[in-house]
Amino acid sequence: MPPAPAERSAATKRRRLGKVVHDERGNASVEWEDAPADYERVVLEVINDGRAGRAEDFNPYAQRVPRARDSTGATTRTDLRKLSDWIKKMRELEERKRDADDQEED
Repeated sequence: MPPAPAERSAATKRRRLGKVVHDERGNASVEWEDAPADYERVVLEVINDGRAGRAEDFNPYAQRVPRARDSTGATTRTDLRKLSDWIKKMRELEERKRDADDQEED
């Protein structure tokens, strides 16, 4: 059973500082050290500097009307049929050039 709070000694009331260390395998562990006698803990507090923040946090699921999506730019749709026709025409043109070159060599 742990000792009652009144029975704790001054040594147990002293702050302990924890430091994360890594062993040769990369596993993390905590090494505890007693704080020095003159150690003072820095108190962190929120400072109200008068700037107005957001009234509430942003929650996308709590919105009633979905936002309009921002367009990523002026993109045009590619008609793949036209692309396919263009590729066929280019192949035919190359084939005609090859045939014309072959006839000139004969």
